[in-house]
Order: sequence, then C-alpha cells, then structure tokens
Amino acid sequence: MKNTLLLPAITGIFFLFSCKKDNNTPDNQNHSYPKTYTEDVRSSVLGNSVTTYNLTYDANNRLISTISIPAPPTLKFVYTYAANNSFTLDLYNYGVLNIHEIFWLNASSLVDSTFQYNDTNDSSTEKYIYNSSKQLIQLKNYDYDVSGSALNSTTNYTFDNSGNVTKEDNDLGSTITYVYYTDLLNTLSLGKVFIPQTVNLIKSATTVSGGNSETATHFYTFDSSNRQIKDSIATDVGDLTVIKSYTY
Repeated sequence: MKNTLLLPAITGIFFLFSCKKDNNTPDNQNHSYPKTYTEDVRSSVLGNSVTTYNLTYDANNRLISTISIPAPPTLKFVYTYAANNSFTLDLYNYGVLNIHEIFWLNASSLVDSTFQYNDTNDSSTEKYIYNSSKQLIQLKNYDYDVSGSALNSTTNYTFDNSGNVTKEDNDLGSTITYVYYTDLLNTLSLGKVFIPQTVNLIKSATTVSGGNSETATHFYTFDSSNRQIKDSIATDVGDLTVIKSYTY
C-alpha cells in the first residue's frame, strides 16, 4: 500500500485547524507568532520536498498572508478581513488565482459557512455546526452549481472531556482517531481564531479508509521560551515523514 493515506491530513491541518490567538500577546508585537513555517516532506514514493513560507499578521494578530519563498512564490495564501462577520481567502499558484473562498462567521466569531470557487469553474460550500460548548461537531460539504447545492459529504467530530477531538468520521468511509499528549498543551498561535483548535498536542492520528489503516505519530521540539519549533511526523506504513518547523 502506498503511504499517501495521511498526507492530506498531515499537510492541510496547518492551513485550517492549527491556529488560536494568544490573548497574552500585545497587538503589533507578534512575539508568540511564527514568522516562517517550513514543511519538509520525505518519501521514497512521493519524493522529497521542502517548502518555506513567510507569515505576516495584521494589527489584530490575524494571519494575512502565507507566501512561499524564494520569490517568485510558488504558493501564496492571502486573507482579507473586510467585515466583522466575514473574510476571504485567495490561493495563488505560480501567480495565478486558483481558489477564492468566502468565510462567514457566526455570533461566536467562529466559521459558520463558506463558499468556494476555483479556476476550473467548480464551486463548493460548507456548513459548520457547533455544540453549546462551541465545539465543531459536524461539517457538511456541498457541491454547488447553477441549479443549487447538493450534499457531498458529512464529517462528524467526537470530543473527550478536555475538549480534544478524539474521532472524526465521514460518510465516505474514512475515520481518523486521535490520541493526545496529556502533558503538552497546544499553544501554537498562527493568527487564525475562527475555528477551534485542540487543547492538547496530538500524539498520534490513525486513519482508516478503504480497509487500509495508517498511523502518524508526532514528536515535538520546543525552544527556551517553550514555543513549539518543530513537529516531526512519521507514519507506520512506508517511509513517509513530514517535519513542520517554525521560526519566531
């Protein structure tokens, strides 16, 4: 079995789910916010790649851009906060706009729904559903066209007593089970405050899909200020390794 089962979850989590504002950090100083993020992927099947991104924030410590280096950038993510209840994300690939996404927020300033279209004229929408504790318990994905929207998939999330997601499963037949380090809090701040993050750092994530199972194990490194500077992830199938590193 090729060791590609966990790669989307390993790499994509940075852009969506890893962020929470550190309210102890004064505005405009960003001492606890990484300036660069590097993703090092190593695999005999997928090949090796290293990509570094510069991260920039606005006066409210919200992420406004993630741009790969050196110039000209291969990938560029640009966030625009034009209103209190919405923002947009534009993804550029080699300078060409690939994806434009609009996010709408609910009364708790969490993502309520999205609308996305890409450069191949495909459109999709999402609906985020929370419980009374502001935990994301369900995500519905819809395909969208001129005739309206059609439900594509539903993902359900289960939480432990600490507020960590222990399981996510969708109706496409994929399940991810999480185990956490009980002594390591997730304090990494990347300027996204609109989707809840895990309380503790992930120790392992096991994905089961199509009868195949694969576990990714995380090992963390911290600097003298107890800031996370590295997340090393290794899978138990094949030789896929992903190393995420941060500079401040």
